[in-house]
Amino acid sequence: MKRKNVIKPPGKQFGNDPPDSFLTLAGPGESELKVQRSRFLGLALPVQTEQDAKARLSETARRYHDSRHVCYGYQLGAGENSITRKSDDGEPSGTAGEPILAAIGKLELTDVLVVVVRYFGGVKLGTGGLARAYGQAGAMALAEAAVREVHLGREFMIRFPYSQQKSIRRLLETRGGRLVDQQYGETVSWSIWLAHSVWRGFAEALTELTAGKVDLEDPDRQ
Repeated sequence: MKRKNVIKPPGKQFGNDPPDSFLTLAGPGESELKVQRSRFLGLALPVQTEQDAKARLSETARRYHDSRHVCYGYQLGAGENSITRKSDDGEPSGTAGEPILAAIGKLELTDVLVVVVRYFGGVKLGTGGLARAYGQAGAMALAEAAVREVHLGREFMIRFPYSQQKSIRRLLETRGGRLVDQQYGETVSWSIWLAHSVWRGFAEALTELTAGKVDLEDPDRQ
């Protein structure tokens, strides 16, 4: 059986894998908070890219063009590649964007944008009051949004004789993997999905199970 683009478990020298899952929003959430005649409108939105976040921010700014401030914080990505952005939009430094990000971080969410729009009511709140108001409005909007879990992993190809199908299927199931696609010809060809934290262990177990005759292959390099 011809093998190509074989992936061997590299060990720790390749650094940390991304997490196996992350929490994000399943839909939007909104809130309204009144403090000393100022209105704080919170919007919690699921986003996937910076371009997406910027588009939603532009849309929100147009929608609330008559407001005094449109402040925000967003978190994108998971693991080492995650990024955060924030804006106080003219409020004193650290009184808006930072508490909004803190509300997101408290729930351990990512791929999330939270915008808090302020209509000034004529009474100054001070830096502490502003931070509490922005953080609370952001947290209230997040509380109104449904949360979902996104599972992360990689897809691989494996090719093997029909006689090994039952044992390899059992191994895949015990490692929490799933069968994505299957083709049957002279040999069995499976496309499988494995979580980031288990694929190396699966590769080692597969090598042991098949006496080194079956390996993981990278489908993107076929």
